[in-house]
Amino acid sequence: MHHISVCQLTERRGRKSESEEKHVGKDDRHSMELASLRESNMVEEKSLGTFDGMLERYPQVPALPDKESRQMVQKMSKVLKPFDWEEIHRPTKTEVWAFAKRRLPFLTWIPLTTLYTLKNDIVAGFTILVMAVPQTLSYADIAGLPVVYGLYSTAIPCFIYAMTGNSRQLAVGPTALVAILTNAALDGLLTEEECPGSNGGSQSEACPEEFAKLAQLSAFVIGIIQIGAAFFQLGFIVQFLGFPVVSGFTSAAAFLIALTQVRNILGFSIERSQFIYITLGEIFNNIQKTNPVQAVLGFTFFFMLVASKHIARHYKAFSFLRALGPLILCVLASGIVAAANLDETHDVTVIGDVPSGLPPFTGDYQLDKLGRVVGPSITVVILSYMVCIANAKTLAAVHGYEVEPGQELFALGAMNLFGSMFSGFPVTGSFSRSAVANSVGAKTQLFGLVTGIGMLLSLVALTPIFAYLPNFVLGAIVLSSVTSLINYDDAIHLWKVKKTDCFLWFLAFFGTLFLGILVGLAVAAAASLVIVIFESVRPQVSLIWHVKGTDYYRSVKQAPNGEWIKGVLIVRFGAPMYFANMSFIRDTIQSLLEEGQDQDVKYVVLEMSPVTAIDVSAIHILQDTAKEFQKRGIHLCFANTETRVEKVFTRAGFQKTIGKEWFHRSTASAVAQCLEHKKRITHLQNVIVEKGNIPMINNHDNVAMLPHAEEVKAQGPAIDIDHHKELEN
Repeated sequence: MHHISVCQLTERRGRKSESEEKHVGKDDRHSMELASLRESNMVEEKSLGTFDGMLERYPQVPALPDKESRQMVQKMSKVLKPFDWEEIHRPTKTEVWAFAKRRLPFLTWIPLTTLYTLKNDIVAGFTILVMAVPQTLSYADIAGLPVVYGLYSTAIPCFIYAMTGNSRQLAVGPTALVAILTNAALDGLLTEEECPGSNGGSQSEACPEEFAKLAQLSAFVIGIIQIGAAFFQLGFIVQFLGFPVVSGFTSAAAFLIALTQVRNILGFSIERSQFIYITLGEIFNNIQKTNPVQAVLGFTFFFMLVASKHIARHYKAFSFLRALGPLILCVLASGIVAAANLDETHDVTVIGDVPSGLPPFTGDYQLDKLGRVVGPSITVVILSYMVCIANAKTLAAVHGYEVEPGQELFALGAMNLFGSMFSGFPVTGSFSRSAVANSVGAKTQLFGLVTGIGMLLSLVALTPIFAYLPNFVLGAIVLSSVTSLINYDDAIHLWKVKKTDCFLWFLAFFGTLFLGILVGLAVAAAASLVIVIFESVRPQVSLIWHVKGTDYYRSVKQAPNGEWIKGVLIVRFGAPMYFANMSFIRDTIQSLLEEGQDQDVKYVVLEMSPVTAIDVSAIHILQDTAKEFQKRGIHLCFANTETRVEKVFTRAGFQKTIGKEWFHRSTASAVAQCLEHKKRITHLQNVIVEKGNIPMINNHDNVAMLPHAEEVKAQGPAIDIDHHKELEN
């Protein structure tokens, strides 16, 4: 093996005359051959420079045969090529601007703002503000937090969503469902040392400050998870919670929320619990402590709220009551309590002093409790996103624009993350406030900015007014809000449509009531997955027959006036084929063949249109089944195979195994192939009977298809049935 030194190679490049070349040594000839090879193969000078750089780093490079030299030069020119920053794609200004508008949607609607949209958004913003103040105070109480945290949790998220959210009419902030989920997820996570006064009871009441910090940490964790899920495009996870589970869970949660407000309306204290039997027991044990004045006022204001909603819905002139009703009643109730001094004379409970000032910024997340918070917060992550995206999509469909689910998930995470920095607890999109924003004509998220600014001003200037706000009016607001979430009609509808979905609804409903909010939801979600798996393991089986007078083939249930094709069994399985359901599919085909023995079935056509995927295990079972059928004189045929499944068949060599002629684009074509094959076999049998027993060889038609196959194999010369014309002569 000869070697070329860098010095030799460099020295030889400068030699031009023949006299100098005569004195070139053996090593130099290798260098010149390599240089000639580079030139003949049109290797770029840039690549040569890179290869020379390799020679400078490694003085002795072995001389290679011509072919290997060429390959080595090409590889080294790519591998050792200096990094060129100029080759990196530098985005244009247009691309940067498009990316910015996609991630910060406010850049899209700001240029479109007009005096008309500005007026509508300002009106909508103030409308949502007057609606949100009493609601968020109530929802903070549901979460087990001081009521001022409801205002904290509304102000900052309004600004964040206005900049990052896709929906132009979505109103964000605390909601009853997320509030009770937060309380259920966090109550009990504090240790006895951290909350010594709880004694196994509600930690939110025993240690409000520690519990508030825990809620803040939960919002931080939820924000991080949602932003990460948006980055990795994991929004599809919410699809595992189907409508029956969500509806049943929401109804049960609304029922529990309503029970928690009994104490505010009746005027006595009960222990918070997410279990219905404990809550009902507390109510019955303390019912004698009812404050009659507060109870009368509470139910009176509740019915007034319900009536105002009804009037607003049916009389356009009073539509303003839908948004202003709660605020008007809050002002009225506060005036009554203050004027009559009911908090002192009749012990009517009021909110009391509410801290004033902007939301306090804090970075103390108590990360030592992080491990306890992550698991329970997952439920809040999923359900808050479900609520947000469902609401956003509904509003987008009404106004003819689209929302990007991934961006909505990012916006939701950003709201929770930045909200947690200002003492906020988990938030999402509000159905009721979004509906009002849409009805009063919100055009862009400018209305959210107006709401956020108004909330900050309320915290600075209006909190002293809340001191006389009675608890019974907050309870009435919550009751009137959650009654619409109890969807018994869904259960009735599901019973009529599909019994298993109705079962899931009741499982989610009673599981949430008796097992707790988180456990009940988890059980119902697990049950829905089990049902999905069971249905995929035992897919729907449809027998297909020919529709008379047409070329169409339909299931027996779809076309009751069809006809069977003699000797051909057509079956459709309504699920992907994979390892878990192939045994059922194979056994079903066997059972159908046994039932159709009197029909002398010789062809089984699998109508594959519902089969969107197939795995290797399924292909192996199909191959074994095809071989077994072939021994019995039965052919397996495939119709309407989906492109992705067909590619898997091709890569697995399945089409070659049983023959490409048994794969067809339509059921009619597959049946025609079966009938043609049957006709040909019948003809050949007749020819054999006439000419004598002559064995036949064919790549696709096994001799076993013919009667007395063993006897036929033992007689006479073999003839290829693809060229059987000589038999006819």
